[in-house]
Amino acid sequence: MCLFHLMRFVGWDGLTAIATVALALIGGFAAAYAKGQLQDFRKESRIKHLIELVDQFERDPLASHRRKLGEQRIGNGKLKVLDLNDPPYELHDILNFFEHMGYLLEGDYIDLHGVSIEFHYWIFHVWADAKPLVSYERAETPVYYKHLERMVERLVEVDKQRFGKFEFPSQEDLTDFYMEEARSRAGIPIPRQKRRKRMSFSPSVDSTERKE
Repeated sequence: MCLFHLMRFVGWDGLTAIATVALALIGGFAAAYAKGQLQDFRKESRIKHLIELVDQFERDPLASHRRKLGEQRIGNGKLKVLDLNDPPYELHDILNFFEHMGYLLEGDYIDLHGVSIEFHYWIFHVWADAKPLVSYERAETPVYYKHLERMVERLVEVDKQRFGKFEFPSQEDLTDFYMEEARSRAGIPIPRQKRRKRMSFSPSVDSTERKE
């Protein structure tokens, strides 16, 4: 049907209405497509940010900070008492890294699921050890590590929903954790699971010799 016959059939007002509906449909499809493209871009951006964080965590200087912190937190095969007035400076380096991660999470630059998969093991263990220090420092400056604390709370809720319960690592768990960290080396991919066997403390042993 040509435009002339269509106008005679529906009239000018009808043709205008049809055109309006068509434009609305086209606009709706265009908006939906643009929204989908934006969502894909944001998803890819979050993944990129997470990959960058994993890379930073596995490489120097953070890899060296993690190893040195592990060495300093263990003495005679046991977890040392944390001196709140003179903590290892490497502990603050790790806390600051996780605080930055919490900031990115709050800003939706990374997603909670990705953080849980890649970092929950380290976040929970470092937090369980450093919580008294964080509370001590926040008593003077409340803004310290607020993003980290919020991130921990959200990760706890994830584990509660997944397993029905949650417990922070014990002193024995922290001992095992820092023994393992003392063996870490730059460029070695970070493991994604909790260690089941306690190993003797020997920082000089290369991380490739560790048992899973």
